Amino acid sequence: MKNLMSWLFYIPGGILIGSTMLYSVFLSFQIVFSVFPAWAAYLSFIFFPMVYGIAPFYAGFALGDWTLLIISYVGWLPGAFLIYIGNKISGDK
Repeated sequence: MKNLMSWLFYIPGGILIGSTMLYSVFLSFQIVFSVFPAWAAYLSFIFFPMVYGIAPFYAGFALGDWTLLIISYVGWLPGAFLIYIGNKISGDK
């Protein structure tokens, strides 16, 4: 029963973290495609970590839209909290 209860927190937490990260990557590449020409935007797939780290700050400072920064760097916290609760219920160390 303890294991089932822990999975009731693990699964939504994992889905929340995964969907938040995928959505933030999608928004980051939308910004890259709007700023750079198409060939440079496709080349940015190779430099994924750099683009993913810089695009939220560019959107905030240059475009005045802080949504991507909040989603990218704070959006995973509710999912991590759910996984933490599941971890405490299951008793894993």
